[in-house]
Amino acid sequence: MTIALPQQQTRREDSIGQGAAGHGSAEGDFESLAAAVDRALAAIRELPDEARQKAMELKEAIEAFHRHALRRLVRVLRATEAGKELLFRVVEDPAIYALFHLHGIVRPDLTARVAAALEEVRPYMRSHGGDVDLVKVEGDVVYVRLHGACAGCSLSARTLRDGVEEVVKARVPEVREIVVVGAEPVAGFVGPQSGVLEEKGWVEGPPVTNLAEGKPVRFRAGEHDVLLVRLGSRVMAFRNQCPHMGMPLEEGTVDGTVITCPWHGFRFDLTTGECLTAPHVQLEPFPVRVEGQRVWVRPH
Repeated sequence: MTIALPQQQTRREDSIGQGAAGHGSAEGDFESLAAAVDRALAAIRELPDEARQKAMELKEAIEAFHRHALRRLVRVLRATEAGKELLFRVVEDPAIYALFHLHGIVRPDLTARVAAALEEVRPYMRSHGGDVDLVKVEGDVVYVRLHGACAGCSLSARTLRDGVEEVVKARVPEVREIVVVGAEPVAGFVGPQSGVLEEKGWVEGPPVTNLAEGKPVRFRAGEHDVLLVRLGSRVMAFRNQCPHMGMPLEEGTVDGTVITCPWHGFRFDLTTGECLTAPHVQLEPFPVRVEGQRVWVRPH
């Protein structure tokens, strides 16, 4: 029996290797496989109600099985230092990261998740004449700054503040408290006052008309190197530094809401700063606003 075990282990290893090799020709690339999933889901949504429900039940059952198996696999890998090192290596593969992200095995860092939650509530805030900026996240406390109608003391402003807290805590349960810091003037409520903004640490950038849709623009804000990208009616600002190796990003390509680093191909979601290639790195966002058709940024 003791002699047979290594042979059984070898047969298992051969079987795994042959299984992986046997499907190599059908693998395709990550983007085409993801597109195929999207097409299949779109087709399912067009089915009659009963057929659509059964198809979705099958999808959920398969995903639950995969989630269970993947979590057991991760637990095994994390049991040893060598396994942890291997896990960190494989999760840098975009396809593996996407799979782990789908099943909740890896998640963006706290700041990225809070920023994404604020993006959900921002259209509602703006429809009521206000806006919200993420100032910082310290431990389980989130600091935000409210603008416009949100900065007053009316009942409607309190309702908007409560709405921010409700959304953030629902999306990011680790958050214990939302702290609203001092409000600032916003165009349309208190006219643009560059002196006031500068006193509060804001730095004047280029005219918003100089920002082409999806075209990164670099500018210096004192000692800070800033990257600006306009996405529709929004302007995003980040430190102009890929966190992978510190290289500048202004020559990166933008596809939708994703920018790809021109140096090593790391991809980042511009709405949150989250790295889609490796979960261990994150673009550093800066608060940004538009006053009098000029972009203002407050670097850290």
